[in-house]
Amino acid sequence: MRPALLLAVITALCGPALAGDTRLGPGLSLAHGSYSTGDGITVATELRRTGSGETALCGAWAASESRSVYTTGHARRSLGDASVYVQGRRVASGLSFLPKIAPRLDYAGAPARCATLDLAWRDGRVPEVFLPRDVISPGTRDDGGHRVRFRQAGPGALGASLAPGPFLRRQSGLVRLSPAATVTGGRYTSGGGLRVAVEVAPVNGRAHLCGAWSDLPGQVPQTEGVGRMLLREAQITLGGRALDLDAGELRRVRARDGHGGTHANCLDTGLGWHPSLARDALRLTLPARVVYRSTTPAGARVIRFVPAPG
Repeated sequence: MRPALLLAVITALCGPALAGDTRLGPGLSLAHGSYSTGDGITVATELRRTGSGETALCGAWAASESRSVYTTGHARRSLGDASVYVQGRRVASGLSFLPKIAPRLDYAGAPARCATLDLAWRDGRVPEVFLPRDVISPGTRDDGGHRVRFRQAGPGALGASLAPGPFLRRQSGLVRLSPAATVTGGRYTSGGGLRVAVEVAPVNGRAHLCGAWSDLPGQVPQTEGVGRMLLREAQITLGGRALDLDAGELRRVRARDGHGGTHANCLDTGLGWHPSLARDALRLTLPARVVYRSTTPAGARVIRFVPAPG
């Protein structure tokens, strides 16, 4: 379709973006798109009534923080080709007006932008966003002929491309956890959960936080990719002193009964090592919060993470 004709279709189906930013409410709907490289995008939308009794489509989108070089720039093309349906009727073509925000667990309260639709308001309607499948061909024969595929599935913006830098940083210099490592975790209300084991150990004369984490059996697709985001929000204290560390950088391993002997990676606490540090109380506190919220024509679903007591 020629650009001029495409613009005319978008204008007819979806009016101009409303002035001013707003915030998404709890009745939002999610659509996830994922690349075969591991990264992806998430689109959060909802319908609202305008002052004139029409319907506005409000929303925002997010992309994985760690992205493949092959997918750079593709997300906006996918948004431009997206379609929005309400009760089987296409009401919008193209979501390029949506603002880009950082990935998050719960999109309720996220900053958003709205556009008016040629649709009278009616309570109970839910937007359904469809992202077209695509195949990205990087281009030349010198790149190995990689073909990256995009489809509407997976963890979306919570997925991450396996970039060489972060991978090597997390996997190099592994140590084995002792049986005395501090173990904590929690459960999702949908099933499955998260478990993490940490301890303080000397590395080159400095105190390091060494640890590993795993997803527990029973996970549902909606909680895929959630564990690392929860760890990034964890509070870590040693002897009552807060440690400014990102527990999301800890190594992910397969679930097992005990963590003694597990290969873990280590994060520098910024403290010089002293044997007394091994006796100080180490606490890693995970947040209690909503980790998934979406409304579909079949109903609303909310999944919460509940930390283990103590």
